[in-house]
Amino acid sequence: MINDMAGTLVLIASSAAAAIGLFAAAQLGIRRDWRTAPATALGVFLLLSALSGIDLILERTGVYAAAPAMTGILWTSSLFLGPAILAYVVAMTGNPGRGWTPARVGRLAWPAIVAVVLALPFFLLPSRTRLAVYTGEGAGLDGRIGLVQLAFVALFLVVMLGYLAAAFRVLGRHVRRVRDLFSNIEDRTLSWLRVLLLVMLAAWIWGAIKSGLGFGSAQSAWMEFAAATVELCWIAAIGLFGLAQKPIFTVQTETPRALPAQGKYARSALPETRQIEIAGRLEKAMRAERLYRDPLLSLSALATRVAVSPNHLSQVLNDHLGQSFFDYVNRWRVEDAIARIRDGDEPILTIAFDVGFNSRSTFNVAVRKHTGRAPSAFRPEPRPEPHPAP
Repeated sequence: MINDMAGTLVLIASSAAAAIGLFAAAQLGIRRDWRTAPATALGVFLLLSALSGIDLILERTGVYAAAPAMTGILWTSSLFLGPAILAYVVAMTGNPGRGWTPARVGRLAWPAIVAVVLALPFFLLPSRTRLAVYTGEGAGLDGRIGLVQLAFVALFLVVMLGYLAAAFRVLGRHVRRVRDLFSNIEDRTLSWLRVLLLVMLAAWIWGAIKSGLGFGSAQSAWMEFAAATVELCWIAAIGLFGLAQKPIFTVQTETPRALPAQGKYARSALPETRQIEIAGRLEKAMRAERLYRDPLLSLSALATRVAVSPNHLSQVLNDHLGQSFFDYVNRWRVEDAIARIRDGDEPILTIAFDVGFNSRSTFNVAVRKHTGRAPSAFRPEPRPEPHPAP
């Protein structure tokens, strides 16, 4: 009875995951920007996630048992979840307007393609053996079935871990990049995606551990339900946040090409005297014109105001002043805000928006980072009312 209930819940969760994946992919398909690289990659990932749910539905509803020759066909598509999510990260954090060419797709997908080739011998096994391997039934009676099942789990896990590691590396470089290009980065760091990648990593590792341990049938059924629920949640979250995510870079505004070239010779191209001169002009412009109060201020916009190239300005900030563009601008904002908090009784949130911050949380974090104190700590204590003379 308990197993039947857990199995029903697994089926419901898998059906919901497949439906949400298909719905979110369809929403991407009807948008105007569906041909852009991020939308294409995200749409493929959502479709593959839906296929993963459909795969479990086919197993649970007895389709594979009735037609064992179909067993494992959809499983191979799960190997491309890694390339799809990495492609989305690369597209979101790269130059706008760059599309997918066969060569670019091949560079991202070749490990998954190799994994599919390694899995092909599985399809040469007798249909009933394939079904036993896929469902795990008979693994306790035939050690070879258990070994093949573990080999499949290991193959999937190695491929997924490799792609997730690559995605985290790209996201790490991206955070450093946006700090060098923008003064407000709340919607540009893809922090939501980093959290969901960690959830996916934990879910896949747990799935591998569960497959290698001998749990009882009741425990296994409820663990499968827990795994299906987690998968449902991250598919829904990626669909929701992915549809809401705005482009980070645009051709009309800021692009990663505004960053200076890397390398020893590029970094030494600007003499020290020139860096000091640019730093002085920058200080004068920020103090006189209060450019930091523009919440949309970017590296390119600031470089235009002080009449230098974005590359040279970035080098001055990083090498001469030892700060990212984000930290440099926010230091000015924090100093301005603290002065106004000390000198008046304006609401702190009003001051935060006036000096260029986009949210209370970002303002609080910036003030604590630059001063070690909360914004309210700078508000002077109210003077006590004088007592009337007797």
